[in-house]
Amino acid sequence: MKTLYINGKYLSQAVTGVQRYAAGMVEAWDGLLAEGEIDPSTYRLRLLAPRTPRPLPRFRHIEIVQCGLGSRAWEQVELPLRSAGSVLFSPYGAAPLWKGRHLVTIHDAGASATPQQYSLSFRKYYSFAYSQLGKSCEAMFTVSEFSRQELHRCFGIPLQKISVIPPGCDHLTKVPSDPNVLDRAGLSPGKFVLGVSSQSPIKNFEGLVRAWKHLERTDFKLAIAGKENSRVFQGSGIAGDTAVVRLGYVSDGELRVLYENAAVFVYPSYYEGFGIPPLEAMTCGCPVVVANGSSLPEACGDAALYCDPANPEDIASKITSLLDDAKLAMELRTKGRSRGQMFTTRNTAMRLWTEIERHL
Repeated sequence: MKTLYINGKYLSQAVTGVQRYAAGMVEAWDGLLAEGEIDPSTYRLRLLAPRTPRPLPRFRHIEIVQCGLGSRAWEQVELPLRSAGSVLFSPYGAAPLWKGRHLVTIHDAGASATPQQYSLSFRKYYSFAYSQLGKSCEAMFTVSEFSRQELHRCFGIPLQKISVIPPGCDHLTKVPSDPNVLDRAGLSPGKFVLGVSSQSPIKNFEGLVRAWKHLERTDFKLAIAGKENSRVFQGSGIAGDTAVVRLGYVSDGELRVLYENAAVFVYPSYYEGFGIPPLEAMTCGCPVVVANGSSLPEACGDAALYCDPANPEDIASKITSLLDDAKLAMELRTKGRSRGQMFTTRNTAMRLWTEIERHL
């Protein structure tokens, strides 16, 4: 029997995009084993995870082996020792740097390309780590052609070693909606524009806030979901504007309802390895405005309106186009749903398994 070990450090961490990707792949592979799409008599999947007080998922066919603590030493020493002689898959860059027979997904080159997002120690470690992983791993996966080229440009990783497999973006369709968020926030269906806040300046939340000032639309509200950055509100001049609803953290069920009921979702990010939120919105039937750079045109295709993220007036103009043109908004809703169906977790897991199987 052929064994694939999986780096399960994500189970001990707070959930961000890369942890969601990791969890989605492992859960989908367990389903593929149950369906026989992955032959359980030929392949055994073992998830190596640090001991953690967090609840562990329950799988039908994937064994979870808990060992040690999720420190850098666990990642660099215990993980390769436990998987010695077998192939290890790491779903993101928290991975052993000198492991033989190692397959790894790196989502973007942000540690080098957008250094202002990260501390000096983070930048130095991951710039070194990604360069080393490019030398030591058998194969590398990433989420877009843009990221493939960036990994080559920033870290010298050979292009022939990197395969592009886009992520699944359909996870919100698997959680029940929580419509109470609309009543709590005083939002009416179809009468608000949705944005996602972030502490990172690269996400360009400030650009969205400044664009809203240009709109001067009293018939709509701007709803901001996610972790707040008070400095952005203070610098925008709308800190006390009752037309701006600051939702803070929202659950997946609440986020689904917000996407389903927003008039427009706006994502003017300066840098993305792929850009999952616009595809989440499309999958939920929300028309989307996104920035015209990095990976976003590759991810969104013809199913979005594109704006200059450095120009608040242009962002505002594109939002207005969708608020005032019902036909255009419906066209993007239709295109967006079709686009979203291209990026399912199951399809990503199948494509990734096909690549991994070659190394087993």
